[in-house]
Amino acid sequence: MTQPAKAPDHEARLEIDKAADAVIAASDGDARSAVVALLIANKLQEDELHLTRLAVSSGYSRQQRTKRAVEDIA
Repeated sequence: MTQPAKAPDHEARLEIDKAADAVIAASDGDARSAVVALLIANKLQEDELHLTRLAVSSGYSRQQRTKRAVEDIA
């Protein structure tokens, strides 16, 4: 079972807030346009990740998942 995500520390939260403000400012203050832009960017990254996973051999990725599982337990 996976652990719940930890809340970002104060400094990380400030960076997230600054990035959110920048996206909203780039959208001329329109929060809906900012959300749409972020959803599009997220979809592009998901598509790129999908293509990367297709390009990586299953043996290599299986080995990496095993290493990550061991690191998560430790």
